[in-house]
Amino acid sequence: MDRIDIYAAARSGARWSGRLALSAMPRLSSSLTDGPGDRDVLMSYECRGSTDTHGRPALDLRLAAVLPLRCDRCGQKLALVLEAQRTFYFVNSQAELAAIPIDDTPEEALLGSPQFDLAGLIEDESILLLPISPRHADCVALARDANMPPGIVDAPESAGRPPQPFAGLAALREQLRGPAPSLTPEKSPAGGRLAPANGAPAVSRGRKPRSGTSGA
Repeated sequence: MDRIDIYAAARSGARWSGRLALSAMPRLSSSLTDGPGDRDVLMSYECRGSTDTHGRPALDLRLAAVLPLRCDRCGQKLALVLEAQRTFYFVNSQAELAAIPIDDTPEEALLGSPQFDLAGLIEDESILLLPISPRHADCVALARDANMPPGIVDAPESAGRPPQPFAGLAALREQLRGPAPSLTPEKSPAGGRLAPANGAPAVSRGRKPRSGTSGA
């Protein structure tokens, strides 16, 4: 896909539509399955240049595709129906872009260019729309039986006996009668706070106005 002059498109109200193969979007493809025919999937797009109510050059973008993912719960293939509509407006410099506050308005600011990479914008938005943990809506692979709600994993039972939640109370009572245990806190290896159990950092879903997808 050729680069477009975003300012001329806004003035003329130019429209584009077409389809992009996943094979042309390597960053998006790396998050998808790699089975037979998966790279032949096409992303449909429609876009229209315009001028918004503040007089700024703008672009309306629509995306639609069925993307092949892998379910995090059962490990089987999952067909994600992706449909989205986004509106962007454009500024002329990095300084203008950096001065825009982060807010929850549906429009997002981008750095405009006479050589704007529309295919890159389509790929960026598709990646942002992917779920963090894709799962089938009715997947029950982790449930032990039909009576257990999906997503609940039961601990293994000892020697086939049903769990006994109060079995340790007698032993705890005996410990309390003895010498008081040490209350020295355990430190993390680095001397700081202990990391979360899964070792994963918190994920922020906020989005700062970005400068990508413009031409050099």
